[in-house]
Amino acid sequence: MSIFMSSNSNLQSVSAYSKIREDILASKFPPNHKLKVKELSGLYDIGVIPIREALSRLESEELVTHVGQTGFTVSQISKEDLRSLVETRILIESLALELSIKNFSNKWEEELVLAFHRLQRTDRVVEINGLRTINRNWITYHHSFHLTLINNSGLPWLNKFCSELLDHSTKYGVFITVEYPNFPRKSAKEHKDLYDCVLAKDSESSKNLLKQHYHTSIEHILKFLT
Repeated sequence: MSIFMSSNSNLQSVSAYSKIREDILASKFPPNHKLKVKELSGLYDIGVIPIREALSRLESEELVTHVGQTGFTVSQISKEDLRSLVETRILIESLALELSIKNFSNKWEEELVLAFHRLQRTDRVVEINGLRTINRNWITYHHSFHLTLINNSGLPWLNKFCSELLDHSTKYGVFITVEYPNFPRKSAKEHKDLYDCVLAKDSESSKNLLKQHYHTSIEHILKFLT
């Protein structure tokens, strides 16, 4: 019985982590938002202990901050953090992308083609109940495309670091889109150019396009950050 209960608790903790993380990245819980354990427990119909475990895990990934006796909040954003984040992504992902192209395979090409076409046919902003907002499917497909670009590096730890950095970047980009839905980031051509260059196995040009893509993104976001 105790083994079953432990297994069920672990499953609930994983579920809580997944749900809270998704809502943070979709900016349902924006930066500085207070994450109250009891409210989250009711929202997801998950016990308070798995919720606390999920928040602790998210804190270790710096998506959530624990502030003294006040509990958990979604981590803050700032211009300085964004610049540091993007430059770090460029350094690490350039290496991962170079290795992925070096390890080019039919399987990876198929995964990249699928990820790209899913992203290209999905609108970033949709209208729900008369209001323009971020399309959660776009978040998923955008995340998948950028991870697929680097996941053929052959280095699992490198891929893991890239994934964590991507989560933090997503938090910035989605927050700005949610706050300013009429001024979305137009990145379809940049994704297409990068995709074509990777399929052509042009490593140096691919890395340059990745760098330009991220610098264009940061300039767009900085226009709206105070």
